[in-house]
Amino acid sequence: MGLSKQYKRKGSYIRKWEEILASPAYRDLSPADRCLLEEFQRIYRPGRNGRLSISTRKAVELLNVSEPTAIKAFHALEDHGFLRLAKGHYWQERKAREWRFTFEPGSNNKEPTDEWRNWKPDKKSRLKNKGQICSKNRGSLLKNVGQSPEASYLAELKINDLR
Repeated sequence: MGLSKQYKRKGSYIRKWEEILASPAYRDLSPADRCLLEEFQRIYRPGRNGRLSISTRKAVELLNVSEPTAIKAFHALEDHGFLRLAKGHYWQERKAREWRFTFEPGSNNKEPTDEWRNWKPDKKSRLKNKGQICSKNRGSLLKNVGQSPEASYLAELKINDLR
């Protein structure tokens, strides 16, 4: 049996490196943060790193989130080492900030800095709070400090079933 003709899609594509996807820095990002990273990857072209620009207003539109959530996503990507500010904004000229990826070669073929590899979870990290099921159960989870969060949650479910 012969090989079938491969289907070619029109347009460009984005690369997602397994090394990045499996990293603690990426795993700690919220869904909105990950979507913003993907939107930056959509506009990335080799030789253009350092000139990637998405305004806050455009991020709100692309991600379908509120303005504070979009702003938090920019901060999270910078804090986790995926983006670095290359050029500040000029609001008088209505120009958005320009960013660069740390995991792609810079302009002039500079090596990637891969700052996301050095990221460590802090007290506010989503990874630190991984065991919490939801905020409304948080108080009851904290009552059973000696138990794991999952065991506390199951105990709380049993108590609620008895009521």
